[in-house]
Amino acid sequence: MSEVFKREIVYLLTTIVALIMIVEFFFDIPGLASVGDMLRTWGIVISTMALALGAVNLMRIHGTNVQKRTPGRWIYSAWLIIVFVVLTILGLISTENPVYKWTFDNVYVSLGQTLYAITGFYIFSAAYRAFRARNIDAAILLISGCIVLLTNAPIGEVIWGHIPIIGRWLLDYGQTAAMRTFTIVGAFGLLSFGFRTLLGRERGFYGEAGGE
Repeated sequence: MSEVFKREIVYLLTTIVALIMIVEFFFDIPGLASVGDMLRTWGIVISTMALALGAVNLMRIHGTNVQKRTPGRWIYSAWLIIVFVVLTILGLISTENPVYKWTFDNVYVSLGQTLYAITGFYIFSAAYRAFRARNIDAAILLISGCIVLLTNAPIGEVIWGHIPIIGRWLLDYGQTAAMRTFTIVGAFGLLSFGFRTLLGRERGFYGEAGGE
């Protein structure tokens, strides 16, 4: 079987499954609901298999780092493998295991908080670059951003009692309108992507750079 023919089978199956799910959602056709439930079940099974495959690939990559003693990496790879194996075994035994709960509450949650804290520095640096008053539009963005920040901070009301009122107005009207615009644009983009997939023009999920 040629590679081109195998790709066309994937595109054809994608189109058929997408059409079945769309019709099953909008129309009450006897027998089609069971087909939709079966396809959703297959999707859950496939995603679970993909998660397991990702875990195997993770172990393979970090195992190679440990085996080759990659400078600056292998010690962290060894720790990742040890923690991954221990937590997997404990989780399979019981998620109510005291060791598992302690590890989750005191290690995983702490790492998540650390990740958010590090992300905050990137957000601050991005805001610093975006809030430069190069022109009138950037100046309005800078002033609005400062007001919203002071609205969420207790010191804002202490500085001026009207700051929370202005900030709330910006959040309720300016931010809401902007988010609705993003939602509408995203919906149009999703529809465009869906139609391209149905027509076989979207080839990215098979590893191709673009449509033909």
